Amino acid sequence: MRTFVITGGTDGMGRGLGLHYLGRGDRVIAVGSSQAKGDLFLAAAAGIGAAERASFVRADLSTVGGMRELVDRMPDVIDVLVLAAQRFQNKRVETEDGLESSFALGYLSRYVLGHDLFDRLERAETPLVLNIAAPGSPGKMRFDDLQQREGHSSMRAATQTARRNDLLSVSFPQVHPDARTRYVLYGPGFVATGMGDSMKQPVRAVYKVMTRLFAAPVAKAIAPMIELIDNPPVAALTVLNRGKPMPVAGPAFDPTNAERLHKVTADLVASISR
Repeated sequence: MRTFVITGGTDGMGRGLGLHYLGRGDRVIAVGSSQAKGDLFLAAAAGIGAAERASFVRADLSTVGGMRELVDRMPDVIDVLVLAAQRFQNKRVETEDGLESSFALGYLSRYVLGHDLFDRLERAETPLVLNIAAPGSPGKMRFDDLQQREGHSSMRAATQTARRNDLLSVSFPQVHPDARTRYVLYGPGFVATGMGDSMKQPVRAVYKVMTRLFAAPVAKAIAPMIELIDNPPVAALTVLNRGKPMPVAGPAFDPTNAERLHKVTADLVASISR
């Protein structure tokens, strides 16, 4: 029996993965911000006879304090860490820490959890981090305005978050060069999830129509992820887009920028944690 920790585990692909592995006999800890959605996840787990192996942890992953509290509540051994938490924002929102919300939830929580749970992953037999993002997104990495105080837009926030996760995936094996833990950055493409629920009209209506016409269902989107989890790659870092390997090369995966972002982020976390 393996132990899975899944952020964003009560919605979309995170929920789909959690219920799949509960059905396989594993233990799943679903992390989310909504108690109501957590209760629905636990009810679904009970419906497949997995109530005793399913847990829900309510956490605020938009703050460093919330990230640290989650780390403190996690078990001593973690086999698979799935990083899927994200939220669409119609406008620029700052967290309690004074950080832009997409930066905090979509990138910083992945940074903190991946590094702070590293020792617990290393105790597992075949440990894996699966970061669900959007590898190779266009746009220049804006080191001069990480919190997007100027020229913010929802699309720019999403692409900048994706670029940060590209560099995070490169820096993880830089920081842990002798790790047994494998890191996978995975782009699922357009998937039918609840991402559009927080959008304003008429954008939400258009997004819903596009979802019905073009988005892949969750079950189809997670199938390649399941294959990866069940057969972990040999390489320290693997990047895939809709199941197809991507070269870890070019500006998006520049190792110098990855090291720079890691240092900036480490200093930021340290300043908030004081």
